[in-house]
Amino acid sequence: MTLITRRATLGALVSVILVRPAKAETLFMNGMGYAIAGYDPVAYFEVEEAIKGSLDHELVTDEGTWLFSRVEYLELFEENPERYTPQFGGFDAEGMARGFKRRSDPTLWVLIDGKVYLHYSIIDQNRWAEDIRGNIRAAEENWEKLKTY
Repeated sequence: MTLITRRATLGALVSVILVRPAKAETLFMNGMGYAIAGYDPVAYFEVEEAIKGSLDHELVTDEGTWLFSRVEYLELFEENPERYTPQFGGFDAEGMARGFKRRSDPTLWVLIDGKVYLHYSIIDQNRWAEDIRGNIRAAEENWEKLKTY
């Protein structure tokens, strides 16, 4: 009887997991649930540095939780989140150009035409820089397909 109950419970769990649609990952979050691993997205623009955000300046959105280093940056983000959100939801720009989603290192970034692009590693950032415009185009096309996965 116990074995059947365990099997039934396991079967029900597996069916719920397989049938339930997964939430699309449109924003790179770390294991703690912070967007772009807790880095301040506005700091890339305002001080041109990758700065860790503070739990004192937290903003919860439908996509995830953002941290900011200053309350003024949180307010700027609230006014215009599209401007400050890194491209491809903060996923690695080079990986996106190659057709896959992967986490990024928010300390590896570039600002091009008023947009922030994050990268996975220095090697990948350098490979991406060999054809910036072509890689941006490819990544934008791939993002349209990959953002819903």
